[in-house]
Amino acid sequence: MKDAKGIDKQWIILNELASKISKVRPLPEDVYSKLRIANNIITYYLLDEHADFEVLRDAEKEISKIQVILFGLADQDVSKEYLIKMGQALRNEIDLEFPLKQTAFNTEVKRKKGSETIRITMPVEVQIEVLGELSEHNGVIFELSQDDEQKILVEGVKERITSALKDFSVIWKFQDN
Repeated sequence: MKDAKGIDKQWIILNELASKISKVRPLPEDVYSKLRIANNIITYYLLDEHADFEVLRDAEKEISKIQVILFGLADQDVSKEYLIKMGQALRNEIDLEFPLKQTAFNTEVKRKKGSETIRITMPVEVQIEVLGELSEHNGVIFELSQDDEQKILVEGVKERITSALKDFSVIWKFQDN
């Protein structure tokens, strides 16, 4: 497996610090978002044999932003403890294993420039013709998942996906009544 140059270990330490601080005071939602982003970037780098080292710079940027927030919220003793751990992670002196998340959907959901793909679980069965009409009407692509027949992929511009999902939700809202 590839080496993430200690960035993966820094993420683990910051995740632990966030958990510790959240027991004392609420954390800004931004922290969780940045932790997820950094985790996804690191996971991508470690799993994709063609991923360039430049990808880790994005993870490093997110980790830096998380550090600023968390160390600002932690008390002095906790900050000192975790600064020491961060230094050990940078020097690769600490043995931590990054939690790789591998799912069957990683190969299916890809992000294209200017386009996003989301996956939704369907509470009811939907005919392919309905998906085709919704695709045409909203300017997005609806397709059945290859890995799970209860999931549908929606690809397109974020605003159009949101609009399409509002139209699409009508299908199962009336099923509940």
